[in-house]
Amino acid sequence: MSSIEVGGGVAGLAVTLEELEDAAARLRTLADDLLEVVLSIGRLSADPALAAAGALAPAELLEVERVLASAAGPGGAAGSAARLLATGTVTDLAVRAYRRGEDVAGRLADEAATAVGAWAGTAVGSALGGIGPPVVGVGALAVPVVGAALATPVGAAIGEDVQEAVTGVGHSVGGEVDEVLFDQPWLVPAAADGLDGFVTGLGGGLPPLGAWLGWRSARAGVAYPPRTRKEALRVIVAAASGTALDESGRRVRVRAHGAPRHVPAPHSLGDLVAPDGPTSGRDRLRVTGIPGPDGRWRWIVDLPGTQSFDPRAGENPWDLTSDVLLSARGTSLTSRGAARALDDARARTGAPRSGPVMLTGHSQGGLTAAALAADPRFREDHDVTHVVTSGAPIGQVPVPEGVSVLSLEHEEDLVAGLDGAPNPDRADWVTIRRSLAEDLGADAGATDAHALGEYTETAGLVDASDHPSVRAWREGAAPFLGDPDRLLAPDAPEVVVIDYDIERVLE
Repeated sequence: MSSIEVGGGVAGLAVTLEELEDAAARLRTLADDLLEVVLSIGRLSADPALAAAGALAPAELLEVERVLASAAGPGGAAGSAARLLATGTVTDLAVRAYRRGEDVAGRLADEAATAVGAWAGTAVGSALGGIGPPVVGVGALAVPVVGAALATPVGAAIGEDVQEAVTGVGHSVGGEVDEVLFDQPWLVPAAADGLDGFVTGLGGGLPPLGAWLGWRSARAGVAYPPRTRKEALRVIVAAASGTALDESGRRVRVRAHGAPRHVPAPHSLGDLVAPDGPTSGRDRLRVTGIPGPDGRWRWIVDLPGTQSFDPRAGENPWDLTSDVLLSARGTSLTSRGAARALDDARARTGAPRSGPVMLTGHSQGGLTAAALAADPRFREDHDVTHVVTSGAPIGQVPVPEGVSVLSLEHEEDLVAGLDGAPNPDRADWVTIRRSLAEDLGADAGATDAHALGEYTETAGLVDASDHPSVRAWREGAAPFLGDPDRLLAPDAPEVVVIDYDIERVLE
């Protein structure tokens, strides 16, 4: 079994650029203080009272002057001040140079990705434009005719054969693409990073489409042409509004699935990730309440992943619409459903509202968890302290510092690369990466690397790891994991789980 790579956490970057800037400022302040000491020594050395005392004890005066000169000179305060000032200045210049270099490198990488995306979008747009209005018009007129023909018994039988054939071709092509993405995992994040260029190029290659995208974006108050991946997603949402990727006119309905049940407390990261673990509701949202010895309850909210790829917003909100809306806007009806479920679980158990909350999820569930942690309104009502994700594209989700994040990502997982950016390297964000190339073999696909079973194995490797960042994360997550005898008071109620059906319904 392949090993894991640990990034970020307490053993990530030794210091941040902000910490270096603060250290440089402190060094300059210390240098100023030492210069004040030098001036004070100089004033003392020139004090008339000292000279008068020297008339009575000239030898002692010379020794005092020697000591003062030594304390204030190059080997003393003055020298130390000069070295501190030089170190602070060099550190400050280095930080500025690194920032400029980092900004330039980042801009070059973004510009390259955008340029490639624009080229691809222009090519596609030009190809669509080359079809020509007559052909497009004939195709549009043919739609109702074909529809009427397929409504007949003979047409329906033919339609089923055609659909089966098309599906077979789609699976064949899709399988080949899946294998290519597994072998070349860099393609997905590169394409995601160039999405703004692709959308812009698409409109440039087909000007009528560009004008329409601009009009739809203006109506929705969205910038066009887009300059970032998120803006590109917002343009797509605006363009599809009323037809697909649209939750308007709908609300979320939350219903408990059965009565609260008692289960063992989770012991490990594997319990949080496994599809049959004590915190997993599988296709339902699960809230797990853990009463602590201090009288406060700990809450684990496990959010399910994508269950439908239909672009139309249906009754099941764990779908493609929520995926895109979470990436574009940072919220969806699933976010509201999670908040209501947590409130309901607290009310059912009679627990107070206060108490730390851990949000977990695979794929879309992890994206929803990170989006909730980044939502200031949700954090006002809930004390979010931890987020655990597997196979989720959350690198660009602005989870605030102070919330502990643990992300499991497989290098060949196409979903984890859809954010087009690496996860932040900071003390409270640990990223676990693992390559499955050797484990899954040459015929594997990128979707295989996204499987929850594979992430369960990765979680087991993390549980066995003694890496400093993993140890620190494990200690911080102790209120949610570990020995039940240590977590629970002797007379405390049992751990409670409640599963919830989250539905999208018409208002």
